[in-house]
Amino acid sequence: MAEIEAEVLVQAEQSDGTFRCHGFWGIPASRRSWVALVSSGSARGRTLVRELQEELEAVLLSSSPMAEKKEVACPTAPDAMLPADYPNRRKVLALVASEDQPLGDLNWYNNWESDQSESAVMTVLPPLPFDKVVSEAARKNLYHLLNRVNASFWKKTIGETLPGILSRAEITTAQSRIFISYRRVETLPLALQLFDALTHEGFEVFLDRFTIPPGFDFQRRLEQELADKSMVLLLESAFIKVSKWTQYEIDFAKRNRLGLMSLAMPNVEPKERLAAISTDARLELLEKDFTAPPKPVPDPDRGGALSDQWQELDGTPLEKVVAAVKTAHAAALFRRRHRLRVDLVAALLDKKLDARHTAVGPLRVKSGDQEHLLWLATRPPETEDFRSLHAAHSARERVGAARAILVGPQAALEHDRQQLLKWLSDVTDCLSYDEGDLADIAQRIADSRWT
Repeated sequence: MAEIEAEVLVQAEQSDGTFRCHGFWGIPASRRSWVALVSSGSARGRTLVRELQEELEAVLLSSSPMAEKKEVACPTAPDAMLPADYPNRRKVLALVASEDQPLGDLNWYNNWESDQSESAVMTVLPPLPFDKVVSEAARKNLYHLLNRVNASFWKKTIGETLPGILSRAEITTAQSRIFISYRRVETLPLALQLFDALTHEGFEVFLDRFTIPPGFDFQRRLEQELADKSMVLLLESAFIKVSKWTQYEIDFAKRNRLGLMSLAMPNVEPKERLAAISTDARLELLEKDFTAPPKPVPDPDRGGALSDQWQELDGTPLEKVVAAVKTAHAAALFRRRHRLRVDLVAALLDKKLDARHTAVGPLRVKSGDQEHLLWLATRPPETEDFRSLHAAHSARERVGAARAILVGPQAALEHDRQQLLKWLSDVTDCLSYDEGDLADIAQRIADSRWT
């Protein structure tokens, strides 16, 4: 059993059926992982594996300025891997079917399916009926692994499945969450369409029309929903600057390290575009992308003057937008984790603390003779964050007075969420602090002052 030193290991099938491995370091991932990309056995399938590998490795290398890659020896062949032999690492087998060769009924696939050993199987399928991409022997058994696993289908390019692979491997987070910022009078039909399309792609989507119940503090709930999300999707319409709420949402996103992407409506002149949105974060829509021309509607924020209300997107442009959102969302997760980690390390070093900076897993911070564990949450901490930190802390020897500390956005949470965090902190004996004042957190650690 070979030791795996890489933080992220990518194992990919080659054109001759053999396997090569690339190790990655400096990736701001949720945890250590091993992703094996395996074809259904044909030359076409191996070409698809190569394309998926290239996309995956490009995303990993662009995730952080510290990211690096090198070829490493593969620990073992995928068909010989036993998940229990490689603990403390998420393991994902991505089975890539091709148009000319369905996935077969191979027993070794089951070795990778183990909740106890943090290992999983996912299928990556072309846009064909299920009976064309999975063998009859597997389809006949209702309980067969290939029937039970929810497939990831691609439509135009296999790279469309990449966000799902990153999430399943816990390189990014398991939950995909996005906030749609828009003016109802100008883009409500489009906002509703995107809410539906992204929800069907597995996103948890905030849209104020559905998400804030009557009787709740609108601004407080808005802040909590923003803090919960990884990215804000702005529908940039001609009079977006009229809305004080959209500007507030943009400012919150920038202040709290959220991703920010804009869909620019066709009638927004370049000089009228929001300066807060960078060019590479803006996707320009054309009038022909929509199913119908915009409708003139009275705009109450403009004294009843008429504004164009943009309708739904046509099928192909909608697919393009959804694919772009998925890619931007994955990149936003990487950036947010990297920036939070870099900012926290800088605050710790400013207090003369010894911060052992690794991109994956908890930070180890030495203060006096104690080494504390710091777990970073890019969204308001949840049960899984406390569980992971508690497990890592409990596994250490000679802990003494060292503490387990969770850092993440908490200030915007409503009272019931604050109470839940306090309960989780008490149950797991993990301290929990808001990321809003990293200097104060560093000073607390330096002083061993926990209350």
